[in-house]
Amino acid sequence: MQRTMRGFTLVELMVALALGLLVVSAVVAFVVALVRANGEIVSSARLDPELRATMALIAADLRRARGVDDPIAALAPAGIDLSTRGCVRYAHGEEVRALRVESGRVLLARAADAVHCDGAGAPITSDRVEITALVFERPGDNMRRVDVVLTGRLRHSPVSLVRTLRQSVAIGSNGI
Repeated sequence: MQRTMRGFTLVELMVALALGLLVVSAVVAFVVALVRANGEIVSSARLDPELRATMALIAADLRRARGVDDPIAALAPAGIDLSTRGCVRYAHGEEVRALRVESGRVLLARAADAVHCDGAGAPITSDRVEITALVFERPGDNMRRVDVVLTGRLRHSPVSLVRTLRQSVAIGSNGI
């Protein structure tokens, strides 16, 4: 019996299979890249507003810092004390306040808790964000400004996305 139809050879099947795997792997790599990029966009959309809100609270409180030539003699003449790294102490009305990071949260301590930058405080950040750094600096010898640098990331995110915000805050009163 003579065959009129001819099938594929083993070599042809192997080449077709290799080309098919190459195309499928390129498509899978593209889809994985899209999913990863989408995860970064979603994480960024959650993280950025959280950090901006925290920075806005810190800046608003620091703007109202007062000079301390009245009831609080322990603070610096400009109304703020930056001598403890990662902590700022300042007069606010007639009480002392302190801002610092502890366990990934920014804490606002008031009155007796703010005396040494290590007392109890109320968190001003949400549970979704971990603050990894909070830095307060004076730009040069300007006693009426404080530069605030806030760095954070989402706590339970598949994407490791870290953001840093910087803001220069003008102190409302320097007590001089």
